Amino acid sequence: MNPIDTQNKQIVIILVVALAIIAAVKIQESYASALSSSSASPASFGDITLTQPKMVSDDGHELNTVKIYQSVGISSVLTNHAPSEKKFTYIVQVLNKKMQAEHLEGLSASMLSGQSFSCSQSWIPKEPGQYTIQIFVWQSLGSPIVVTNVIKTTITVSV
Repeated sequence: MNPIDTQNKQIVIILVVALAIIAAVKIQESYASALSSSSASPASFGDITLTQPKMVSDDGHELNTVKIYQSVGISSVLTNHAPSEKKFTYIVQVLNKKMQAEHLEGLSASMLSGQSFSCSQSWIPKEPGQYTIQIFVWQSLGSPIVVTNVIKTTITVSV
């Protein structure tokens, strides 16, 4: 085989791989854009819907204000609209004003068809200020496939 033919084949292979990588990145970017957060409620693009989170006390009552060192439940309702049971992992991330993770916690469960499930994760803020709450719902931690849009909300913690 002619060395020029071998070199041309290598160039073609490199170009094909580069185009495949660019296409994969573009697909991921458009997928991420489709999954971008929304303040609309409920969040859904599949079989499970997720309501906007509420801040609740340990006994489940909605909180109008949040104070430092107060236990806060970050609570949403998930509903399974699929004709079969669905497993899910509900993840809460709390970001400080520098957008650094202050808290990350989740739980895994499953819902029967038509079932709604109230999920809550507790957090105790230690500093006053603005916080961003992000809610993620995945198939599982082992299979981090997104099953609802990410929901974001902000809260103010006072002294």
